[in-house]
Amino acid sequence: MSTEATEATEAIDAEVRCTILGGPFAIAVQVCLAVAAIATLIYKRHTERPRRPWLVWFFDATKQAFAGFLQHLVNLGFGMAFATGSIASECAWYLLNFAIAVVCGVVLLYAAMELYKKVIEHFQLHFLRSGEYGHPPSWKAWLAQLLIWGFLASGEKVLTAILVIVPLHPHLDVVASALEWPIKAYPKTELVIVMAVAPVVLNMGFFWVIDNLIMRKREDRKHEGEDRTPLLTEGGSCGSSADTDDSHHA
Repeated sequence: MSTEATEATEAIDAEVRCTILGGPFAIAVQVCLAVAAIATLIYKRHTERPRRPWLVWFFDATKQAFAGFLQHLVNLGFGMAFATGSIASECAWYLLNFAIAVVCGVVLLYAAMELYKKVIEHFQLHFLRSGEYGHPPSWKAWLAQLLIWGFLASGEKVLTAILVIVPLHPHLDVVASALEWPIKAYPKTELVIVMAVAPVVLNMGFFWVIDNLIMRKREDRKHEGEDRTPLLTEGGSCGSSADTDDSHHA
């Protein structure tokens, strides 16, 4: 093949190569991803018994939203970095990195939260107990927990990349390329699949599991004798912990 033909082929390949920051369409896809994650948390609250008051749910949800935003930025950065000089496109690497990070992330974050709880209890840092914000809920406790959770969630992505993805990069590049091959000629379709469809499915499970890790559990209060402690209800009045079930509003 002549040099001109080779350059033409490479130009065509570059033109149809899926990119994760490909203009307004890519941004719209990412907005849909964020909406799906929030909808998952709202539905999860609806299924809870007892349900968290809306303010407590908002504090928990915004912690996940902040951490999710940081994780998304890390995923975008890794997706573009791993695709440099690789066979697979940015989109394929984003999805593969995302999937690996979700699987490893649940394990790593579970271990991190168990260690975090032990440290908090040892030093009696009650305001840093995940999901506890005081009575009435305090934004200071929420902000401290939000920053800590954002650090843990982002650190998990970096740790996964260092321990798993970087050492296996050549092999994973082949896998990513094979996965995207059937739709490689349709970059917008590929973008929707790798940035919306697959992440939505993975995120719904991930957010559901992680929400269980960071929320304040009713059984945790019982052994501390807090089930008799007055709590601020959604209406602003005080009541026992049994009053936190707002199912009568449903």
